[in-house]
Amino acid sequence: MKTIKLLSVVLLSLFLFTACDDSTDAFESEQSLFEVDNMASKSRIEKSLPLKATFTVWRAETPGSQSCDVGFSETMMLKGNGKMTHLGQLQELFMRFCSMPTPEVIFPVNYSFIETGKFVAANGDELHCIIESGQIWPYTGDNPKYQLYFNDDILFIGGTGRFKGASGWAKTNAYVHPGTTDNDGEDPFYTDFFINEGELIIIPGSASE
Repeated sequence: MKTIKLLSVVLLSLFLFTACDDSTDAFESEQSLFEVDNMASKSRIEKSLPLKATFTVWRAETPGSQSCDVGFSETMMLKGNGKMTHLGQLQELFMRFCSMPTPEVIFPVNYSFIETGKFVAANGDELHCIIESGQIWPYTGDNPKYQLYFNDDILFIGGTGRFKGASGWAKTNAYVHPGTTDNDGEDPFYTDFFINEGELIIIPGSASE
């Protein structure tokens, strides 16, 4: 009888040891999966970069060529060139917005993008942007070229290539020369941007996904 009891105790101990070992294996397996997920998350850590830019835009179509929402009366499409940190010399840049001019302009003049804007880098990668709302004010500086000024938030909303999934912001710091002639004339409309405050957030490696 004692032998049977002793054998039972040995079998029970062996069972408990095996169950504990299986539990340990399951824990280690779960921990390993967590580590893999954690490594994947780390590989997608966002990288924050300071951003500066200098560029000029001109009218690319006659103002009012497209319709605007109620409350806005004039469209403007602008294209230009210049340079931007992390993009280099810009191949192209594009902006289309609606503003709210009146026969007797009352400041501020409100405006907003009606299409996603884009900055095209030297290698063709695109950084997309939007201005959700902005205000144009009279220029009060001492440069006789400028008559209007605005300094609104540009929001970056993705793009292509290395700017896929990008985000961030910048201040326009823009100065408007209304001009007296069309683009082919001697005194065309243009706007100079001197962006010295901004942040570009990218996900390294996202272009290859």
